[in-house]
Amino acid sequence: MTRSTPDHDESTRGAGPSRQLDRLLVRPPQPRGLSALPAILGQALGSLASHPLRSALTGLSVTFGAAVLQILLAYSTGMPDTTADVLRSMGSKEFIVEPRRSWGRSGGSRSGRQVRIRYSDIDTIRAASPSVGAISPAYRPGRGGPAFTTDKSWPWARLTGVGFSYKDVTDLTIVEGRWFTAEEEQQAEELALVSKPLADGLFEGRYPVGERIDFSQRRFEIIGTFESNADFAYSLLVPYPTAMEMGDTGGRYVSHLAFAPRRPDLAKDAIAEIRSALGTIYSFDGNDPNALDVKENTDFVDKVEAVSLGLEVLIFTIAALTLVLGCLGAANVVGIAVAERTSELGLRKAMGATSARVRAEVLAETLLLCVLGGLVGAGIGSTAIAFLGPLEFSEAARLVPASNVNQLLLAGVVLVTAATVAGIPAANRAARLDPVTALREE
Repeated sequence: MTRSTPDHDESTRGAGPSRQLDRLLVRPPQPRGLSALPAILGQALGSLASHPLRSALTGLSVTFGAAVLQILLAYSTGMPDTTADVLRSMGSKEFIVEPRRSWGRSGGSRSGRQVRIRYSDIDTIRAASPSVGAISPAYRPGRGGPAFTTDKSWPWARLTGVGFSYKDVTDLTIVEGRWFTAEEEQQAEELALVSKPLADGLFEGRYPVGERIDFSQRRFEIIGTFESNADFAYSLLVPYPTAMEMGDTGGRYVSHLAFAPRRPDLAKDAIAEIRSALGTIYSFDGNDPNALDVKENTDFVDKVEAVSLGLEVLIFTIAALTLVLGCLGAANVVGIAVAERTSELGLRKAMGATSARVRAEVLAETLLLCVLGGLVGAGIGSTAIAFLGPLEFSEAARLVPASNVNQLLLAGVVLVTAATVAGIPAANRAARLDPVTALREE
């Protein structure tokens, strides 16, 4: 007669290996919620520390991506402003208003009436335009003609009368000599500044300042030369009152107005105020393109700034993808580590670790690798930015690095999100491990 033993009592009959392990091993109480966070992080750090070389090499991919992201963001943030500054330096800073024929769309204009801006109204226009920093009338008597010196002639040149404030509006650079004074303008002195090509053609290397030039039966003393663009290739600039007696209208009506805003950001306000002032004074719709032609480069600059902003977004996207790829690499290595630790994870589950706890610990490993790698990369990127400083491509193009807090926060969100999503497959695989099967594979 066989005696029953405790190992073969009714309570253990039909019990599988898993149930037997449950009876043999004592399950310690498991903290839950936020109270479990320190233990989860500690376990994740311990797993990473047990393979320091592998952990460091894995984190390098994220570190590289974060450093690249930091550098690209810093320099791309200042790109729209730098691009706009370069464009403004390439083009004229002045705005040109040329009257046209008003077609009476609104504002009381008569159909087909010629808009004419009176020289005597300049002060009124200036007073009605607070966003305008400087304004100058310009008058061109005739279409140009030959210019002469005592021993040489030039077949064609153009004379333009301008106000003293034109020096504050134009981007012409005086090469030799000086600009005329306000007193010389008021006294209608017969003085002229000539373009560099015209001076070279007439004087052939001689110093032109102080010489005389004859134009349209008038003799002018040259007080300076200036660098020219296509509009002033062979030109003379004289005080406006000096030019008034040389045309059919006597300069009572200006050929165009040249003005500059007080600040670049006030350009559109200045244009609107000039249009409104002229429309009110001369009874036409100031916004009628058939009445006024305003030549300015703000629309072009705005378009280029928009393109630069799009380029900044593209750079951020490329850098963020680099960061995501680094997180995917880190998650892949964690997945390999999970496969290597099958028996360890099976034993921990047999000792009472729940699937949720194992999943959280493996996910924490991926997050720690990515976040710590990202922080190190951000530090390396900041050091590199401080070392490189502003990038000067030319005198007008200087790219100054700037921090964009919103973009950095967005990069942090991208990092955490990518690490979490990339780490979920390995974490789920670890959570689904059957402890008995895992122990048998040891």
